[in-house]
Amino acid sequence: MTKKSLLILFAGLLFACFTLQAQRTLTLSSAIDLALKENRKIQNAQYDVVIAKKQVWETTAIGLPQVKADLGYQNMLDLPTSLLPAMMFNPAAGPDDYIAVQFGQQHNASFDFQVSQLLFSGEYIVGLQASKTFQELSQKALIKSETDVIELVSQSYYTVLMAQANMMVMQNTLKDIQKLYDDLQKLYAAGMVEETEAQQIEINLKTIQNAISTLERQIPIAKNILKYQIGIDLSEQITLSESLEALFKSTAFEGSLSTNFDINKNIDYQMLQTQLEISKLSLKREKSTFLPSLSAFYSHSVSGQTNNFDDYFSGNQPYYLSNIVGVGLSWNLFNSGSKYVKTQQAQLEVDKLENTDYMLQQQLEFGVLQARAELQNAYDTYIKTEKSMQLAKNIYDRGLIKFVNGLMSSTDITQINMQYFNSQSDYYSSMLKVLHAKTALDKILGNNIK
Repeated sequence: MTKKSLLILFAGLLFACFTLQAQRTLTLSSAIDLALKENRKIQNAQYDVVIAKKQVWETTAIGLPQVKADLGYQNMLDLPTSLLPAMMFNPAAGPDDYIAVQFGQQHNASFDFQVSQLLFSGEYIVGLQASKTFQELSQKALIKSETDVIELVSQSYYTVLMAQANMMVMQNTLKDIQKLYDDLQKLYAAGMVEETEAQQIEINLKTIQNAISTLERQIPIAKNILKYQIGIDLSEQITLSESLEALFKSTAFEGSLSTNFDINKNIDYQMLQTQLEISKLSLKREKSTFLPSLSAFYSHSVSGQTNNFDDYFSGNQPYYLSNIVGVGLSWNLFNSGSKYVKTQQAQLEVDKLENTDYMLQQQLEFGVLQARAELQNAYDTYIKTEKSMQLAKNIYDRGLIKFVNGLMSSTDITQINMQYFNSQSDYYSSMLKVLHAKTALDKILGNNIK
């Protein structure tokens, strides 16, 4: 082997390795796992959980000791001047006579240190409870985002498999029709059949070819939708390693149909309960504003004044201390009814959410019944289409034999061929509907649809 051949081979291997690395093979489970990591909606919900945790600490810090320190220096370039009545120093002075007097020192330095502590505040206590409940709501919102993404990824994964299954059916059908068409062309050339016989098959052949061309454009679009919902780059190449039929047969449907509905497992209902709790805490907070707040503080300050700035560093500067300990009570006794009106508004918000709670319960109860009926109907349709497909296959196989032996026209074989083709498409379509219906039901039931 020449050096040039070795280089070409090496380059080909590198290209093959790059292609393999760029290709991602996904099962349904791995697609969901990847979406839980890469989907931007889930990532934003995770950020919201972290933000809520920070907000809890922010609220908590309000009730913890607050420490403040101030260090100041002033250089009085011109000391403030005050006018004093001259009579204070000279009794003989007139009433309109004043003496200009300057007070203070040119250099003033001070240090203040203060510690405060909130001893009691009903509004703070309720606010802390509300912030923790808000954190719980953000965590449930994350679960809902994950549930929504799992549902979308699953349905998109099924849709791609459905398109690929239809492509397989069409390609197999195309092979059969192409063979019939080639055979008829030979018979027509030999003068054994009329031209219309071959033309009828040709029409069917063109129809299937057009359908395949349409699917060739639709499959990449369906894959891009799946990639978008997973959260990976649209330029990345993916291959689905499972077939629709294998995935369908590995899925248990009976459990979803027989599972008792526990409304507390539904994430939408859980979130509404948390929102209702937040609304009740908001009402409680408004009521707490009628209570006083109590706080304590300690203040320590040091100040020094001099006309000679160097005294601050020579050790000759005297400093004057001040220490204060205090307790403060704040109570807003009258505000023209604004607190009372806010309390009424908060109560009405609670009443509204309680009505929403009732409506959601009814909606979910009805939704479960409807979803179960849709799953059962879809499954019953699948059983029928499976049997119909088998019957259509038997008819088509026997028709091929008759056609080859000259006992069936091209029109008849075209009809039973299309009948078999449609039965296969209906078969896979019924599988897709069952899988979609199960996913929707499991979401309402609060089951893990992964």
